[in-house]
Amino acid sequence: MLSKTISTLKYVILEYRFYFLSITSLLALLIYNHNKTLALKKKLVQINKELQQQQVTFEKRQKLYNEKMKQQHAEIELMQKK
Repeated sequence: MLSKTISTLKYVILEYRFYFLSITSLLALLIYNHNKTLALKKKLVQINKELQQQQVTFEKRQKLYNEKMKQQHAEIELMQKK
């Protein structure tokens, strides 16, 4: 019984080896591409965080610059009125 099963498996493997190899290689490519996709998503999240930090920093600097300009304009107008 066991030998019959083994011989049947050998026949199936020899007969359909191209399909087994194709499926195995496609699964390997699928796993590889999935891992690459996860790595790229992780990198995208990191880049988005850095971009958000730069945006926040830019907005703070812009706010300080605008406040300083308003203060300077107010001082200039005060000097012109005197």
